Amino acid sequence: MAESLFDPENNLNCPICLNLLKNPVTTSCGHSFCMDCIKRCWDVDRGVYSCPICRTKFKKRPALSRSTVLADILEGMKLEDPAGPGDVTCDVCKGRKVKAIHSCLVCMASYCQTHVRPHYESKAFKKHKLVKASPNLQHQICPKHHKVLEIYCYNDQKCICVVCMGNQHSGHKTVSAAAEMAKKQEKLKIKKRDFIRKTNDIDKEIRQSTKNLDFHKRSARAAVKHSDKIFTKIIRSIQNKQAEVRKKIRAQKSKEVRDVESHIQRLEKEIVKLQKEKCKLKPLLHTEDHVYFFQNYASCSTFTQHTASPRKINDIQTFENVEKSVSHLKKQLDKLCEEHMGRISKTVADVQIFKSRFQSNQYCHLLLNETDADEDSETDSESDSESESESEWEY
Repeated sequence: MAESLFDPENNLNCPICLNLLKNPVTTSCGHSFCMDCIKRCWDVDRGVYSCPICRTKFKKRPALSRSTVLADILEGMKLEDPAGPGDVTCDVCKGRKVKAIHSCLVCMASYCQTHVRPHYESKAFKKHKLVKASPNLQHQICPKHHKVLEIYCYNDQKCICVVCMGNQHSGHKTVSAAAEMAKKQEKLKIKKRDFIRKTNDIDKEIRQSTKNLDFHKRSARAAVKHSDKIFTKIIRSIQNKQAEVRKKIRAQKSKEVRDVESHIQRLEKEIVKLQKEKCKLKPLLHTEDHVYFFQNYASCSTFTQHTASPRKINDIQTFENVEKSVSHLKKQLDKLCEEHMGRISKTVADVQIFKSRFQSNQYCHLLLNETDADEDSETDSESDSESESESEWEY
């Protein structure tokens, strides 16, 4: 602590350690030292006891006792705050700069806690006006009359001195500057309370907005997750329908291929039989021997009849109509998606943190009911669309 208070110009410094006196003692010659410093000095020079400052010799080693007055002064100095950047310094303190606590408008000086005491204790300073330590004392003095600006003029709205009040401000409405300042400070206190209330309201709104925003973000993430899940199910459902159509087309193709190929094989076998019977008819058609003809005619008349009956070819031989049905389904799905996406976009746009200025609670309630009704109609339309799609697939 002593080192932090060291100042080379301070008379309360120890001449030996050059720091503020610690446990001060005073010799008979009038010089003061730290008790430990002077003891160490005399311990080194045994038998010779003199003052390190004036060299006064003592016959025997002096008995040292603590200087109460100096100790009290030093303790008071330790309690005083050293002046920092921007602080008003005491005009009386020498060496170490101490923070001033009051300024005198009569003395035009600033004082620390120690040096302001005479203004409280002495009758000579009783009429002096003390104010909070100010770095601009000249601003509180009338530059023309060198008096304290302690009067407030309503007409000119500025502070004046008593001499000004009787001269150029004669007839003006005046009042004590301190009283007017106290009155205006009360108004400022009301404004301050209003500012504090508004600040608290804004802070409350910020917290509520932050809470709503966090809830809004979580809701958005949940809506995205849910929509992804639903669209994944829709895609999977369409893929299942696609696989079902593919399976039906391939099954129908396989069935028709088997039937036609089986019919062709039966017709080919019939052709072979007919060719053989045709060969048997050739000798009978070219013979001139009537005996031979009648002998073999009976066997030719019992030829096997046609076993493969002719079948009518259907006009619908391609899957072109299936392609048209699938294309029609695609158009219907696009139309349905556009209708639902319009409703979904409107519903998304309605999710707002801040209400419209003219939006009432009744309107909000009505909007929620309409949204629920839209969701029900969407569910019904989805079920109808699924039934229509299934019928088209069956087609």
